[in-house]
Amino acid sequence: MKGHVAGALRWRDLPGALLHWLRRGEAGVEDFRAAFARSLGLDPAEVGEVRLFGTGRAALHAFVASLDLPIGSEVLLPGYTCVVVPNVFMHLGLAVRYVDIARDDFNPTPDALSNEMSPDTRLVVVPHNFGLVTEGLDALRAKHPDVVFVEDAAHAWGSTDAIGRTVGTLGHAAFFSFEYSKPLTTGIGGALVIHDPASRARFAARMPALRSPAASTVVKQLLTLCWHRLTMSLPRPALRALVALLRAPSRMLGVVAKTPDSEVAGETAPDYRAGLHPLSAAVGLMQARRCDELQAMRRAQAQDYDALLANLPGWEWPVRAPGAVLLRYPVLLPDAATRDAAIAALEDAGIVGGTWFDDVVHPRGSRRFGYAEGECPNGERAARTVLNLPLGRHARLRPSQRADLRAIAERHGGKVR
Repeated sequence: MKGHVAGALRWRDLPGALLHWLRRGEAGVEDFRAAFARSLGLDPAEVGEVRLFGTGRAALHAFVASLDLPIGSEVLLPGYTCVVVPNVFMHLGLAVRYVDIARDDFNPTPDALSNEMSPDTRLVVVPHNFGLVTEGLDALRAKHPDVVFVEDAAHAWGSTDAIGRTVGTLGHAAFFSFEYSKPLTTGIGGALVIHDPASRARFAARMPALRSPAASTVVKQLLTLCWHRLTMSLPRPALRALVALLRAPSRMLGVVAKTPDSEVAGETAPDYRAGLHPLSAAVGLMQARRCDELQAMRRAQAQDYDALLANLPGWEWPVRAPGAVLLRYPVLLPDAATRDAAIAALEDAGIVGGTWFDDVVHPRGSRRFGYAEGECPNGERAARTVLNLPLGRHARLRPSQRADLRAIAERHGGKVR
């Protein structure tokens, strides 16, 4: 199967991580922190600039909490995001308002963000969805000096802006996610980058004490990570048989680590004080050391899709700067029915066609805190018609699959000009 998870992970990374943890213990967390900082072009000696957390949402929560914003302060969010982002502000008692994405992009434009500012706006989350960079942060910061700009870099490890600066270093702060489907995975985990010196000093005085996850939690996360890695290796018949065999016992034993349904619904809050276990950090370290290789591979794969899918009038591509490192390769199809038919055909060819994000506040069925239907028509359209193609170590297509993909694209969306 060609899918979207564990895209940087090799099997040999797991015993390598175990040995590193046994040898280095707690110091392995600092090893990963330093390697991740270097992957962003940052100085590992600036300890306060990069910090590790148990999740990306915990990193965002810790930074926003450090700002001590008055209850009811307004936050602008992209009208195409994951539910864990608005939930942070819900749990902190802050109001949110959504800014629609551009019709030819998966991010809002700088002008759209600027035009939606109000006297109550105190913070803006600037997305880099799919690794596509939102440009113009310098001008936004200059025009709105009293507003804090936080980059959502969960999809964008390694992406650079038009003048070559690394995502995560453009705003006051940024958060990254190391969840199973992200460019670098520790199972579950995240990082906070505080690039603004004044914000860094304020955060240092308010840094929450993090709790190390329980051994059972780490085991569950790593078992889930191994399962996701296995799904990228097995032929479809073997995978289906294994899924049928393990579905009931895995649910009964609770060994799958995922976002609880109650959190998606906004009924419960996650553990925002969760830290990153040294073993999980060691898994991340194995990948961070290969950042240049992994990012070059994703750029090359995206360029290959560009050539393979050229001249298809029914498929729409966002503008992509040369420095973008895509998490997934996103396209917009004419309508939901066409998208769903294309996904079914891809499945038959052994290619997982993703529908990420499937809602303005992903996933479909989330609480959608602060969102009103129709508020972001471009985001809603993208959620109905987006199709993502896989990138990463396990997404290399066989010649027959390349031919199948081209044929499916011609059949579902438009004919060659």
